[in-house]
Amino acid sequence: MTDENIWKALDDDVLKDSIRKRPGMYIGGIGQTGLESMVLQVLDHLLYLAVDLKQAELSIELSNTQFIFSFFSKKGLFLDKIPEEQYTPPYLFLSVVNALSEQLGFGVEKLGKRTIQIYQNGQLNKKALIPSEDEGQRIELAFTPDELLFGNKPLSYFILFNRCQELAMLNSGLTISLTDGKKQKNFFHYEQGLVEYIFQKDDSITRGGQPLIINTISEGVLIQAVISKNGSTSIKDSFVNGHLPSDGGTHLEGFIQGTVDAINQFLEETNRLKYLTIDNFPERYDMVLSVRVKRPRYTGAIKKKIRNPELYKIVKEAVFTEVSIFLKRHPAWYLN
Repeated sequence: MTDENIWKALDDDVLKDSIRKRPGMYIGGIGQTGLESMVLQVLDHLLYLAVDLKQAELSIELSNTQFIFSFFSKKGLFLDKIPEEQYTPPYLFLSVVNALSEQLGFGVEKLGKRTIQIYQNGQLNKKALIPSEDEGQRIELAFTPDELLFGNKPLSYFILFNRCQELAMLNSGLTISLTDGKKQKNFFHYEQGLVEYIFQKDDSITRGGQPLIINTISEGVLIQAVISKNGSTSIKDSFVNGHLPSDGGTHLEGFIQGTVDAINQFLEETNRLKYLTIDNFPERYDMVLSVRVKRPRYTGAIKKKIRNPELYKIVKEAVFTEVSIFLKRHPAWYLN
């Protein structure tokens, strides 16, 4: 696959017509809800195209009528092959945005060249090719959503603020800047990632020392997690490819079971009587889990729960191993 597939996504009139007729199938509806969904889809799908998010930079500018995204990666972007975890058409989001925008500008920068195309109501209007001196690769996207579909009320800055902060914490090393071009400007970069995610949400007064950190790959599934001792809060967030299923799923069930089994084995081996259960685990620990899966399968169209049966066993066994090793090396972590 070459980057010509990007331009095909923008120029597919049949697909754009289908999107225009049934926007709810792609963004859940129109109005403010649809606008929020579309913009967040752009944000998420741009990040999917990075070879390595640790050396990637995303800048976002929003105004009353327009959204501007610029995504740069020193390690390169997936412009000529599909990311492994991407099983839907990788550039479908571009077709959606083009179909539902009054105007759209899109640019690809690579190999010393910058290709820019401008679309008006979904149709190509202008095209330019200019030289570039950047060593990495960049994607630029600017669009004005169709006022007839979404109205003229601007999207809340803090909707993007919250998602940008969340994504930066889920992807340590990623840099995101967000501005409204006027008063507000924010910069997101977290080297400790998930640790900072938990510390942002928990009660620091009742926090019990340093957290347990998991970072492993098992059967092609990247598993990253943080477990923090804290009895006053109940953080139990479990992401799949950056998405948070509201009802959890097999990845979360496997994670909790693996953790509980490992801690109970440690207690048994050290002759302690107090055992942990799946029910009281959330009362004693905060946790955040992030897994990267090639083909996630969800229950329902709005992705409320992940149901991949293999994830339970993969996550359970990997987490059991990691927690067991940690407790053998740091027995005081549980005792203190």
